[in-house]
Amino acid sequence: MELIVVNIWSDVDFDKTANRVDKLLKYKLPRLARRCGRSLTDLSSPQLSSASSHSNRTDGQERMMVNSFSIEKVVDAICQTIINCSDNSKLILIGNYIKYIPQEQLIMQLPYEKTYYYKVLKPIALNEFADLYDHWQDECDVEPADHIDLHVYVKADAI
Repeated sequence: MELIVVNIWSDVDFDKTANRVDKLLKYKLPRLARRCGRSLTDLSSPQLSSASSHSNRTDGQERMMVNSFSIEKVVDAICQTIINCSDNSKLILIGNYIKYIPQEQLIMQLPYEKTYYYKVLKPIALNEFADLYDHWQDECDVEPADHIDLHVYVKADAI
């Protein structure tokens, strides 16, 4: 594996970053929500409520509670990231990954054509999520060991 040095000026691979965010929201978010006792329906309110659906934890195992609490912070960071996206991006992200609205129905809610949605709007929404997620991990007190950078960086050409 080749080491790529990145800084704030590094170029981001737009398509690969969109794919990485898509996988996080499509596959990991539902699992993380289940692991901390929440469901995606808890997240589908207009505010994407970050309150747990269970106030009484009965597992009795401190390690599991700490792990669940850490996971809940990650889920909160994901929710906060989505609700702080631009209006179109928020609609796309909630429709696709929280409410599972069929694509055709979601596209009808936007004043754009199907091709533009898939080639431009959805990738923009996913990249916007990646940009904002860096900030919301800190705001939601996600443990540093659990921080991830969702961006995929372009390897700089040798001069």
